[in-house]
Amino acid sequence: MKFGLFYEMFVPSDDAGAEARIVRQTVDQIVHADKFGFDYVWLTEHHFLRGFSHMSAPEVIFGAAAYQTEHIRFGFGLALTPPSYNHPVRIAERVAMLDCLSGGRVDLGSGRSTTPAELYGFGIDPDQSRAQWQEGIDAVARLLAEENVALDGEFVKMPERTVVPRPVQKPHPPLWVGGVGPGNAERAAKKGLGMLFFAHKTDYDGLTEATAAYHANIDKAEPICGAVNKQTAGFVNGLCSYDRDEVRGLAARKTVEHTMHGNEWVSNGWPGGQPTPSYAHLGGGDIAMLREAIKADPAGVEEFMVNEGFVMAGNPDDCAKALDGFKASGVDQIIIHMQMGGVPHDRIIESIELIGKELIPSYR
Repeated sequence: MKFGLFYEMFVPSDDAGAEARIVRQTVDQIVHADKFGFDYVWLTEHHFLRGFSHMSAPEVIFGAAAYQTEHIRFGFGLALTPPSYNHPVRIAERVAMLDCLSGGRVDLGSGRSTTPAELYGFGIDPDQSRAQWQEGIDAVARLLAEENVALDGEFVKMPERTVVPRPVQKPHPPLWVGGVGPGNAERAAKKGLGMLFFAHKTDYDGLTEATAAYHANIDKAEPICGAVNKQTAGFVNGLCSYDRDEVRGLAARKTVEHTMHGNEWVSNGWPGGQPTPSYAHLGGGDIAMLREAIKADPAGVEEFMVNEGFVMAGNPDDCAKALDGFKASGVDQIIIHMQMGGVPHDRIIESIELIGKELIPSYR
């Protein structure tokens, strides 16, 4: 099982100097993770989500880290591929340039965003966003894999052009998509995409079912440009420390804080107060239940998250129990989000070191 880090780059509003400091600390943490055996770092792309995510230009962070690292892979998790966010040529150029700079250590995950602040900020009809994502990722893959590419889609038209530079990895860097559940896993597998289960955390039964759906379909994939990326990755918020009780409380508290910030951006700003049909899943089910539970009893939710394993927190033995669940579910990689809610830099550095020394060797 491989190990990755994940960043949305939470910035607290009550610290005037936090933003620039956290940008630099993120690079330092990636370099540290490379030294301690982490395989991947995944940076999301978000816009306008003040406080919750200031990661608007992941490629800049990756570029700063590329020349200070040797092994760790740089995953866009997720790049927004609807053309109204990013013209496919611009994504292909950034990915190819980083692939050259890093010596072929880039992976490209793609998504469509889930917040009205971003969708309407870029003038995207939410119910067209899935079609835009599909057209965008197909175009990016072709631009990376082929020369003299003409685009004649619903959202982008372009005469024959060749993107430069050309990527090191052929035909293109590995492609992934984010999602949750067996349905998304099946769709990803049929297109030959790797699957990033960012929303599962440690729901091992659901993760096992979704992983099984992925593997049932991946060997009959019809991939973009002929390249299959047969990989799955699970996700969890987590911190590791010998200071067991303190770090368990910190991880749970920051996870709840981060979740509430994210839910505010996802829930607010929809015309009429409700998500459009394409995003109806955001307004109900487990997400709504968690939101209401946190409002009613945040301390109780924090305790539940740690005790039931929905946050991987504690000493190495505690964290190993969570990792065993991921291993049993069949995922190829576990992605750990340590910076949720603005966890202090020194705690993240400590956690990277402990996981690297005490846990990663046992799961290779």
